[in-house]
Amino acid sequence: MFYRVDYVLAVLFAGFLLGVPLSRSLRQIASARLARSCYFLVVILLVVRTALFSASLLVTGSSLLKHISGPVGDLSGLLFGALLGLAVRRTDARQFLTEPGIVDALRMTVAFTFAMAGMGKAFTMTPMTEFFVQSGYSVAFLKFIVIAEIFGALGLLVPWSVVPALLGLAVDMFGAVLTHVHNADSLNDSTGAIGLLIRLFVIGILWTLRPRTDRVSPTVRAALAQVTAAAASCLLLALAGSIVMRHSIPPATLAPVSR
Repeated sequence: MFYRVDYVLAVLFAGFLLGVPLSRSLRQIASARLARSCYFLVVILLVVRTALFSASLLVTGSSLLKHISGPVGDLSGLLFGALLGLAVRRTDARQFLTEPGIVDALRMTVAFTFAMAGMGKAFTMTPMTEFFVQSGYSVAFLKFIVIAEIFGALGLLVPWSVVPALLGLAVDMFGAVLTHVHNADSLNDSTGAIGLLIRLFVIGILWTLRPRTDRVSPTVRAALAQVTAAAASCLLLALAGSIVMRHSIPPATLAPVSR
């Protein structure tokens, strides 16, 4: 069966394959200049996505907006993969990927996605409440997730809070996947969470590798090991948290499910 998860990975991989041939023709361009161009391209894409998201909140039931917003959202994944592909044939691949313009562009893209997800939940509380209650969670926990995703998105944009935001959002996404597994839901329902976990993992590695004046930058292998260990810790924390939330909430705090 062809899952939407395959589609998410296919979009990222297609972007990567698109970036590889472009890497040869663009490798003579200075990494800082190319990074700035990518940054402005992401800004334009986010402006368009913001306009579409705002319109979708104001105009309900518009099939045209749904058909437009889908491909525009795919462009984010395509561009994410293309940035990695552009680095393949560059002798300064590490320098290019850790350029502030590239790292900032990736952070903005993921921050925007989480902000949209949080606000989307806030505007669709009835179906989200039903899902959380059926999953064994309380309405208060749903509100906490909404707030956490919005503040986590803001945290990705502030340099001193990037690491806590990455960890918190990773726990959130691992929790989403584990919840769908617990509910025996289709793998399709975990599509968004899996795609975001991949992006958070990449941003975590690039953030770890970025040049800093207060310490020596780690090797790629060391950065990969650090981020993998952090991801494993987030997975365990999400697993423990989901179990605790299901068994520690009194039934009285659960909202009734409308039929």
